[in-house]
Amino acid sequence: MPPTFATCIIGALLFRLGVGATPFLLPLLLQVGFGMTPFQSGSITFASALGALVMKVTAQPILRRLGFRNVLIWNALIAGCFVAMPAAFTPATPTALIVALILVGGFFRSLQFTSINALSYADVRQERMSRATTLTSVAQQLSLSVGISVGAITLELTAELTGGGLQASAFAPAFIIVGFFAVIAVVPFLLLSRDAGDEVSGRQPAPDPVTVMRERG
Repeated sequence: MPPTFATCIIGALLFRLGVGATPFLLPLLLQVGFGMTPFQSGSITFASALGALVMKVTAQPILRRLGFRNVLIWNALIAGCFVAMPAAFTPATPTALIVALILVGGFFRSLQFTSINALSYADVRQERMSRATTLTSVAQQLSLSVGISVGAITLELTAELTGGGLQASAFAPAFIIVGFFAVIAVVPFLLLSRDAGDEVSGRQPAPDPVTVMRERG
């Protein structure tokens, strides 16, 4: 497999490991920690999907302007911080502020996933595409499962060590840890070349096949 594919797989695994715990931890925090109803919790977390929808119309211009490497590096840092941000939420935090932060976090998280998925297959040859797709799917499911496990274990250990049960304060360490995993996803992306995926993003035109054949001839 091309180096770009391997780099994206490792970076995506780390990032999804952090992000994968969010759909488990955040609703639990809102319902158990803050005493919200399932409807209230679902209405708030839905903001993440709205942020992802906004991202769909802005991803291409962002990638064309900044390139895959810059986006994956800086966006991993930003999105990782938003993954950890619920650690600072308290029952006194205004609901409007929570919704706004979740919406913005959903934008950056979706931008990272879209960028990774687009770049992963940029250099994969057609005959290896099926194998690459299978490997990517397995890595996605594995990282999401491990992320939920890490969040759940951290939450349980914090509740036992503090002796206070499953309260709002017990969620902070879990969010910080999974946010850390999302942030360190930046490490493999630092290994990408500066022009990685430029043909896909449109930063440079795809080479003319006739020209390529002449150069090779």
